[in-house]
This record gives sequence, C-alpha cells and structure tokens, in this order.
Amino acid sequence: MLKEYIMPFVKECEETFVNTGDIKITAGRPYVTEVCLINQGDVSTIIEFSGDVAGAIAISMDKSSALKLADIVTGSSHSEMDDEVVEVVSELVNIFTGQAKRHFEKIAALFISLPIAVVNGKFSRPFYSESRYIAIPFAFLEDSEFILTISINDEASVLPGVGWGSAP
Repeated sequence: MLKEYIMPFVKECEETFVNTGDIKITAGRPYVTEVCLINQGDVSTIIEFSGDVAGAIAISMDKSSALKLADIVTGSSHSEMDDEVVEVVSELVNIFTGQAKRHFEKIAALFISLPIAVVNGKFSRPFYSESRYIAIPFAFLEDSEFILTISINDEASVLPGVGWGSAP
C-alpha cells in the first residue's frame, strides 16, 4: 500500500518539472530514514495532508539548485535567495501535490494544506510527527538536486518489508 501513496507524488513531481520548465528530473533510489531532511537544505517547502491518510510532503534543495530552478522557471537571473526563488520552489510543490491529490480519490480522501516555506533550515516546528520518512533524491540539469521527503501515517503503509531501501 505504501507505493500507492508515494508514487502519485513522484509521478506528478516529475511531470510538474517537465511541464513548468521543461526540466527532466531523475529519481535516485528511495530510502527510509528516521532523520527529517528538510532542515538540511537551504530552501524547503512543506505541505501537510490529512483525511483517510495523514502526513506531509517536502522538497529540500541547496541554494545553487534553487537559484538554477528559479532562473529557468522565471526566465530571469537570480544570484541570491530572494522571495521569488522561494516562491518558485513553493509553487512547484503546491502544483504537484495538488495534482497528486487527484490520484487519491480512488483510494483515500485527502485534504492538503497551503505550502510552508523554510529558508536556511529554520523550521520552528517538526515536519510531521512521524518517526520514519521516505526520502527520494532527484537530480536535474547537470549538477542540481533535491530531496523529496514523504511522511505517511497509515498503519497499513508503515509496516516494515515494503520493498523500499534503507538509509544510505
């Protein structure tokens, strides 16, 4: 069941990057971690969800990757982490999470929050209170990357042995 919850986010993330900036992203090997990864990036965006399944999804990336992404999406050059750069990251997460929500209509009711932006790892409350996270590293362009982190609270979906890797 875990893959049924994760794959809509992954699929829509890939499609959103292609549709928004003609950016092909490549997923690395997913792994389970007990470490919240959002405070390790320079910019992160978190969206919480509730309903039949509760949890949160986040993207976290370094400054260089965020600047390149904003350059492509806006068509202008960015040299510093400004509001526009943060808004680009937040809006991309908002778009693909909203699109992924459609896939859940077949298996679970899902309600999503507004995006919460985190800059320089300064997030004042925990990223969803689960002790385990699914982390999926993505690469894009030649030297840019981000981590998609998902926390899902559904007893059937957090059982061990679901086929995901372990932390690197």
